[in-house]
Amino acid sequence: MTAERLTFAATTALYAVAVCCVLVADVQAQKPAPPPLLPPLVQTCPMHPDIVETKPGTCPLCKMNLVAARLDAAWMCPLHAAVIESAPGSCRLCARTLVPVTVSLAWTCRGEVNKEHLEPGLCTDGSPRITKRTLRPHGNHNPQHGGQFFMAPDNWHHLEGTYPVAGRFRMFVYDDYARALNLAALGQISGRLVAEERYDPATRKTTELRVYPLRVSKDGTYLEADPGHRAWPSRLTAKVTLKKGEPEHRFDFTFAAATVDPTAPAPRQARAGRSNPTPTRAAAPAAPAAAAVETPAVATIELPPAAPTPTTIPEIVDAIRAKHAEIGALVEKGDFSAIWVPAFQAKDLALALEPHLAHLLENSRAAAEPALFRLVQGAWRLDAVGDTGNRAEVELAYRLFGEAMADVSAAFRTQ
Repeated sequence: MTAERLTFAATTALYAVAVCCVLVADVQAQKPAPPPLLPPLVQTCPMHPDIVETKPGTCPLCKMNLVAARLDAAWMCPLHAAVIESAPGSCRLCARTLVPVTVSLAWTCRGEVNKEHLEPGLCTDGSPRITKRTLRPHGNHNPQHGGQFFMAPDNWHHLEGTYPVAGRFRMFVYDDYARALNLAALGQISGRLVAEERYDPATRKTTELRVYPLRVSKDGTYLEADPGHRAWPSRLTAKVTLKKGEPEHRFDFTFAAATVDPTAPAPRQARAGRSNPTPTRAAAPAAPAAAAVETPAVATIELPPAAPTPTTIPEIVDAIRAKHAEIGALVEKGDFSAIWVPAFQAKDLALALEPHLAHLLENSRAAAEPALFRLVQGAWRLDAVGDTGNRAEVELAYRLFGEAMADVSAAFRTQ
């Protein structure tokens, strides 16, 4: 074969390879993009949004049927609820630091009223469904003034106690979406701050020694009292009636030091000289205000990675004991709002013991089944009372949880 024919053959081969590459690239370019990852479907209670399960069933609190939902997380401005971003940053309206919140993720079509879909897709007119993210009730449990945040037993009011200056207590009151109550609603609340009390176990009566009335502040934004100050940590109890004719509720606050109300960052123009300015939506084309509220981008926010779930009976029982100790430390220092994390982890560990019931002797199994049930219920109770901030109820729930844990440990002891 001549050199010219070799060159022609090589050129033809290269051309064929190039054409194939172009065709393959064109086919790959025409492939649809993979669908975005969606949060898993969960089952939640319509009346108690804090109840979230992975399987259909009934609410352990009200026995209503659970409903399917997709729960996601986002970053929201504490002052402007319409501002929801996909990552931590600053509010584009007031420059305050965004806070993590829980939202419901759904899809709607234009013209559809009160109808939501749990999957993306196409509307009847062929247009893509519109992403809708809605702040969940109790989806925002972030302190707005650097204090301690609790949920009232009525499952609607939320309270934040602050101690910005030694001897000056302030209590902010919110609704179930963490929106501050107006002056009229705040004026319906009555209560007192107890700085010292004594309990007599013989008579089972509590005597209040240092009591201060809670009054509406001059600007009408919070309730306040001046209990004086002795030492850190400072334990103060607010006893509050949220509406006339309703029972009084107790909220126990523990302050290790003076609370600090977060201040807004410097105005945006003052940060223009930074070498790597944080990107904001201002850099994107303007969108109608309604669209900005309806279709914000969000990112899933999860707890820090946990240790691998143990698999053997002794390992699981030891892990439950460790969670019990962790909860005890939080109870001791009054950090009630953080109890739900180890409580739910203990619940998952208890559920991980269920498959091992078959490995127990009959007598041990008969004791283990109700003990596991009480342990799971105890975790739910710890989560619920931790949110309310009542120390006596928290300590009682912790004691019952400990008793259930001891029974589980005894029942699953190596045969």
